Order: sequence, then structure tokens, then C-alpha cells
Amino acid sequence: MSSDLRKRIKKTARRLGETVLVKTLVFLAVTLPRRTGLSLFTFFGMVSYSCYRKNRVRAHENIARAFPGTPAVVVKAIARGAFRSIGKNSLDALRLTRQTKQQVLESCLVSGEENLGRALARGRGVLAITGHIGCWEVLGAYLSGKGYRVSVITRRLSNGTLNRMLIEMRYRHGVESFHRGNTAVAGYRALRRGEILGMLVDQNINSDGIMVPFFGRPAWTPLGPAVFALRSGAAVVPMAIHMQPGGMHHITILPEIEHPQEDLPEEKRQAVLTKDLTAAIEKLVRLYPQQWVWFHDRWHIRTEHLEKVENSGYLEMDGTA
Repeated sequence: MSSDLRKRIKKTARRLGETVLVKTLVFLAVTLPRRTGLSLFTFFGMVSYSCYRKNRVRAHENIARAFPGTPAVVVKAIARGAFRSIGKNSLDALRLTRQTKQQVLESCLVSGEENLGRALARGRGVLAITGHIGCWEVLGAYLSGKGYRVSVITRRLSNGTLNRMLIEMRYRHGVESFHRGNTAVAGYRALRRGEILGMLVDQNINSDGIMVPFFGRPAWTPLGPAVFALRSGAAVVPMAIHMQPGGMHHITILPEIEHPQEDLPEEKRQAVLTKDLTAAIEKLVRLYPQQWVWFHDRWHIRTEHLEKVENSGYLEMDGTA
């Protein structure tokens, strides 16, 4: 058996295992009473905390650096809470495969919806920025259920079956998905129609970006959201969703982020807006620190990032030349 054939078999087996696992979790999520499901999926989160040492250690390190001087016992508690939250919020994301619009609306409370209304009223569309905070899939479903037209820019999953399942779940709740890499035209069209275009902007991805502060540390941050906003004229509205102790979801919509003054060079405007929207995401993470993905390597600097930083001239941590 050739090495290429072995790799293909291994890849096929891994994807089949992933699909079976996710379908099993979906079955549990939609079959069990929600209270029972929350307990079970919280347990799954704690199992992950215990088993995935690399992610556990990274979460501890990131939390300690983001909150200097925090006692180790508190750092551990936040990290454990993050894994528990991933479990609980995964339950509600999977339950979207069967939930009705009314059930989604009844599961959420919202603060600051007037901020979104004012931004949409200008007719240039809204770039809704958020992060991997709480159950972000419920956030999109809720906005769509309220009658807003919602699209999201998302990463294409390598597992085609799971990617289709995710797209179908969103579509069931009126949310359209645009995959990264071929999203520009569709995204601009959605904004020109005065709709909401959602983007997750809190992760370290290999794309055009700059270094801006996130929890006081320089982090490589994509310029894409700022480019979308400035070229389209769309309002930038930060928002996030957090699960409350009683199980309800609370959506927080912050005031619109002002576009930088127009007499600045375009690169400078992109840098300033990127810095501002990252600060807004940090503010939303700080509301409930245990509901962000602390095990993500947010502050990792890749070699290709260093080259881009050096070539662009954006060497200062505040994102300005």
C-alpha cells in the first residue's frame, strides 16, 4: 500500500469519525431535555479541559498574561469556566438544527438593540463584529428571527459533510453563509442592500493584517473587517452573546464605532478602525471572561506575519506607523 493511499484512508476515516461524533452530539442535544443536556455538555467541556493538556496550558498562560497579577486559583477557575462554557454553548448551537424561530427568540434577552437600529436606519448596511464568545450561532439566529436580514462570513470546514450541516443549520434560521476567500462581492452586495453582515474578528488567521493591542499585548489582527466597512460605508457595530447562570442568553450590542476621519491615508484609516474594533471585542470579552476561547493562540506571531509587519511599516503596538 502506497503512502498516499494510506494518507487518504486515514483522512477519510478521520472525517467519518468526526461526522459520526457530531451527529451523535446533535442527536443528544435535540433529544435530551435542555437542563439535562446542559449538565451533560458541561461534563463534556470538563472532560476536554482534563484531556487536552496543550489547550489547558495555553488557556492558563493566556489568562495570566491578559490579567496580570491574578492569583493562580482564579486563572484556573476562568480556564475551567471557559471549557464549561464551550460545552454548554455547543449544546445550544446544536439545538438550532431543530429549534423554531420563536424558541430562539424566547431564549434571549438583548441590551442596546437601539444601537443597531440607528446604524441600520442610514441604509448603508451594518458590519456586525463579534468574536468566539458565548453561542455566536444563536446570536445570528436571533437577529434573523427578529426580522433583520443577516449574512455571515465564515471559514469553510475541511469536512464537507459537517460544512453542509452548518450551512443548512444557519439557512434554517434565515442566516446566509459566505465562505472566506470568495466573499467580497457577496458581502458588499449584502451591505449595499442595507443588511447585516456578521464577522468573527478575534482570531489569529493568516491574512492581511497589522499588530494591534488586545488585552495589552500586540496581536496580529486581520484588516478585512475595516476594509469592508470603509469601502462600503457600512456602520461597524460590535456585539456579543453570553449565557447567563439561569441558562438564558444575553445579547449586548454596543454603540457604533465611528469611521476614522476621511482626510487620513487609507492605510491609516484601516489601522485605526482595526484597533478600535479590536478594543470593542476586548470590552465584550471582559464582560464574561469565562466565555471566550482562551485556548486559542491569539498572540502567536507567525513568520509570514513578521514579514508583513516589516514590509508595511506598522511596527508600533497601537497599529500606527
